Amino acid sequence: MKRLFVLAAVALSVTTAAFAAETPKAPSAEQQAMMEKMTKAATPGPQHEMLKKMAGEWNATVTLQMDPSQPPSVEQSTSTVTVVMDRYCQEVVTGQMMGQPFSGMGLTGYDNVLGKYVSTWIDNMGTGIMTSQGTADASGKVITFIGTASDPVTGKPSKVRMVSTIVDDDHHTLDMYSVPPGGKKEMKTMNIEYSRK
Repeated sequence: MKRLFVLAAVALSVTTAAFAAETPKAPSAEQQAMMEKMTKAATPGPQHEMLKKMAGEWNATVTLQMDPSQPPSVEQSTSTVTVVMDRYCQEVVTGQMMGQPFSGMGLTGYDNVLGKYVSTWIDNMGTGIMTSQGTADASGKVITFIGTASDPVTGKPSKVRMVSTIVDDDHHTLDMYSVPPGGKKEMKTMNIEYSRK
């Protein structure tokens, strides 16, 4: 009987040691700090909540001014904004541009690591992807983006400045500024007036 108790105690000791060997160690202070930074970077904040308010169906009036010596063209389009992954806004636009069918898609978010808004844009008027980063004013309602796009005239990347202004929950605008081909001074090349359907 005593021998059985000894064998049971040895078996329990071996099992406990094996379990202890398989139990993961607590993360080091460095690993813990890294995990906290990653969690903070991945957690949506007030900027993401503001972007989520843009979700919905919109009518858009697009005023395009590529040549300052000519009158601007005015076209109508529609925009559908959906929230993706609870933190990004995807915009899909259909309409007319310079008398041609137009379709475009953008993705906008707020990068917690950079502390900036980030955006991409593609459309059927080109084959490149415009990328931009933006900062908001003190009110948080005016975001100025600086973007880079491929210029088909020069064949080089060109800078584009865009100012997005939130008027209220049902209205916002986007103004785009660039240097026209052959020009030296920045001018407003496009204005979009959004109105919620």
